[in-house]
Formats: sequence, structure tokens, C-alpha cells
Amino acid sequence: MKLELYESPGFNPYENLGAEAYLLETCPLDTLRFYLWQNAHTVVIGKNQHAPSEVFIENLAQDHGTLARRSSGGGAVYHDLGNLNFTFIATTGLFDIQKQMEMIALALRQAGVNAQVSGRNDIEIDGAKVSGNAFAHSSNKHLHHGTLLVNVDKSKLAKYLNVNPKKLKRKNVNSVVARIVNLKELIDIDIPSLKVLLFKAVEAYTLTKGTMMPFPIEKARDYMKQYASQDWLFPNPAKENLVFEEAFDFGVLKWFFEIKDGHIIKSSLWSDAMDSLWIEALERHVLGAEANETAIAQRLETFETTEHLNDMKQIIDCLISINKQ
Repeated sequence: MKLELYESPGFNPYENLGAEAYLLETCPLDTLRFYLWQNAHTVVIGKNQHAPSEVFIENLAQDHGTLARRSSGGGAVYHDLGNLNFTFIATTGLFDIQKQMEMIALALRQAGVNAQVSGRNDIEIDGAKVSGNAFAHSSNKHLHHGTLLVNVDKSKLAKYLNVNPKKLKRKNVNSVVARIVNLKELIDIDIPSLKVLLFKAVEAYTLTKGTMMPFPIEKARDYMKQYASQDWLFPNPAKENLVFEEAFDFGVLKWFFEIKDGHIIKSSLWSDAMDSLWIEALERHVLGAEANETAIAQRLETFETTEHLNDMKQIIDCLISINKQ
């Protein structure tokens, strides 16, 4: 296995996300790519999220912030220069989420905190979240990226992130801020020092000497333009004839349907669920169904899945419950 190390020299989210997309699409079979990057004053939403519902866009614009949409699922996050982002990229044989999470936790433990992997998506220190993670897939190539809170301005989270109250209630917390911790609150560390620890931890864990690679800014120009485009940031939703919105264990669903002659002709499903491909498949699956909760539930019962059986049951039960009201 070869280990390639990358570090972005700039803080532009479209350049950083575009470079990430290029590195994913061009990753060789025998290579693990590890990439560190930062965004300045940016809100990054998940691939399937509805920007106007998730972000106080006017507040962000007034403060000269940037809105970006990433390629993975999950929820909205705020990035400033007190946050460090990391990305693992590899093909099917080398990609291992659990090992990659452990590499990050190892670096944090070496920095002096009791970091532990929590579930599939988070790294926590004594119950407080210090890193959230998300995933994207392209054919047999895979991407795992996450945040590391070093000294983020927490006050900006409430100012820019419009968190669904149903989601907070389900997680039994009052706010997003209540769940997170900055490394700076616990230890004396800065981002340059953390970068060194992360590169070393990945090398140590994989027993591979990494090669520092040039940042592919010119090669990734087309990808960068895509991430900056209005079509990517604000996809055209279905016209709002019927809306279904609810928070589940796996995330929030906000479903728009465009209806003609009593049937769904366009479906726009917005969600912070981690599995973006599943969300997109659900969006397509209801096309042609009658535009009522019972018919949609019946259509969803025909959706074939093994990984999301419990998730599907939650959605179907909710639709049936709404219909009985």
C-alpha cells in the first residue's frame, strides 16, 4: 500500500471540496490518501440537506460568510480557522471506516485527551463530541471526512445553524453547542501541532511512510467550479404541494412532492441522514405513487433494503400514524 499525504494551502471551501472530489475520482487501487484542510467562516451542509431550512443564510451573508455543500450525507456544520478537517480516500480493499476513526482518536490521545470512537460517526472526549464524520462513495472508491474542533467560535453555531427542534428533542439536548467541546478547552494545542500528530498517527497505524504530495489546485479546477455553482448549492426542489417532515433516529426527513392528477410526479427529499445514496433512492422510489400518506407508505413497503430495515419501518409507521390523525 502507498500512503499519500495532502495539505491544502488555502481556506476556500470550494477549492478544498473540489480538490477532495478530484482526489477521490483519481485515487489508485493501491493507495490511501489522507488530506488535511481548513475553511474560513463557512457553513457546510450535507449533500441531501435543504439549505434554506438548515442555515440562517441572511445572517451568514451579512457576516460575509460562505455556504458550501459537501458530497457526503449528514448535517450542517460551521467551519472557521479554529476547525481542522481531515479526509481519508481509498478504494474498496483499503477503505476501513473503523480503522480510520481509530487513527484520528490515536492522534488525539497522543495529544493528551481521552478520545474514543463513539458509534460510527463521532469521536468523543468524556462524552463531549470533538469530531463528527461523514462518508461518500463513487463506484469502488470511498471517502471519509470529518471535523476536529480545536478552537471554534461556538457562538456562531446558533447564529448560522437552524437546527430542527424535533432533532434536538430526539437527542435530548437543548442545543448543538451543548454536545461539543474544543480541544483548546482541555489541552494546550494549536492546529499546526495537531496536523503533525495526525500525519504521524496515520503513518504509525498503517506502518507506511507517507509521501507529501502537491495540492492539485489546477487539476481540480472543474470540480471546484461545480462546488461553487448555484445548481449544486441550491438544487431546484419539487413544487410544494405536499410536505412530510419528521425527525427519526437516523436523521430528519423533509419531503417535498409535486403532484399532478393526484400522483407524485416530482420528489425532493432533504435529509441529514448519513447514507446519501439511500436518501436519493427513496426520492425516486415514490414517483408515480398516489399523493397521500397511506399510498406513500404502501409504496415504501416495496423498497428493498437490508441495511435500513428499521429506518424504513420508522418512516412507514409515521406516515400511517399521520393518516390516522
